[in-house]
Amino acid sequence: MNPLRRTLLKTALAGAGLGLTGPLLAAPTPAAFPGRTVKVIVPYPAGGVVDVVTRIVTEHLSSLWGQPVIVESRPGANGNIGADAVRTAPPDGHTLLVGSLFLAVNPLLDKNAKVSPRDFAAIGSLGMPPNLLVVPAASPVRTLKEFVALAKRRPGELNAANPGVGSSNHLGTEIFQAEAGIDLNLVGYKGQPPFIPDLFNGQLDFAFVTVALAATHIRSGKLRPLAVSYSERLKSFPEIPTVAEAGYPQSAVLPWNGLFAPAGTPAPVLARIAGDLERVLKLPDVQQRYDGLDAVNPGLQQAAFERFVSSEESRWRRVITERKIKPE
Repeated sequence: MNPLRRTLLKTALAGAGLGLTGPLLAAPTPAAFPGRTVKVIVPYPAGGVVDVVTRIVTEHLSSLWGQPVIVESRPGANGNIGADAVRTAPPDGHTLLVGSLFLAVNPLLDKNAKVSPRDFAAIGSLGMPPNLLVVPAASPVRTLKEFVALAKRRPGELNAANPGVGSSNHLGTEIFQAEAGIDLNLVGYKGQPPFIPDLFNGQLDFAFVTVALAATHIRSGKLRPLAVSYSERLKSFPEIPTVAEAGYPQSAVLPWNGLFAPAGTPAPVLARIAGDLERVLKLPDVQQRYDGLDAVNPGLQQAAFERFVSSEESRWRRVITERKIKPE
C-alpha cells in the first residue's frame, strides 16, 4: 500500500463517526479570533486551480466568521515569496498560507531556502484535481503497461514534459520512471499550459498533467489518458484506472495543498480554524463545486495533516537523492 493511501485510510478510520449533528456552527474559541479581516495568501497566480479552490472555501469561512476573508495572490520563487510573507506575519491566525508540495520539496532542493514546514502550523488539507498520465491521441499505446514496454524498447528516446523541477508533475514522472524501470527524456517548460500543444503535435510522448487542464482535450479526443495518479478513480472519468490498478502503485502523487498558519499561533485559534474548515468542506455546495473541478481532498486536519506533510518530506527526500534531482 502506498504512503498516500495508507495515510488516507488511517485518517478515515480515526475520523469515523465524526459528523455534523446540527447546523453549521462555529466551534468555541477565544473571542479575539477572528477580530478583523483574515488574509489568505496563495503563492500562485490568480485564477489558477489553487486560487479557485481556495476561494470556494474562504467565502464560506467569511460567512461563518462574520469577517472578510481576503485571498491574496503572491506568486514567485516556487512558492517562497508567499510563504515567507506568512512566516513573518504575526502568529494570531489572521494571516494564513495555502501551502502545497513546495513546502516539503523546496528545502530539499535548495539548502538556502528561507522557509520549511517547521515555520508553520498545519491546519487542514483543502483539495486539488489530481494528475493524469496521458499520451497524444496518435500514440500507439493504449495502456500504461504498453507505454512502459515502448519506453523500454526505446530508452531515453521518448520525451516527457517537466513543467518545473519539484512540481507534482515532475516528481510524479521521476517516481514513475523509477518504479517502471524506464528512462524518459524530460523536456522543461514553464508550467503546464505551454506543453499541451507539444502533446498534440507529437513533440512530447508523455506527461503528468492536471485533470483540470486535460479534461477538455480528453473529451475532444486529442489526448489519451492511461491512468490517474491517485488512489481512487475520478467521478468524471470512471473508466480511467488508477496507477495502482495499472500496475504502478508507488506512482500515486497527489498535488495536495492546505491551510497553514505561522508557527506559534495559539492552539485554540488553530483548533477554531481547523474545525470550521472541516465543517465548510462538508457543505453540499462545496462538495458540488469540488466535483465540478475534479478536486479531491484527503480530509486531513491538524496533527494528521502535519504527519502527512512530514511523510511527504521523507518520501521526496529519498526520490530526490536516488534520482539525483537538482534545482533549476
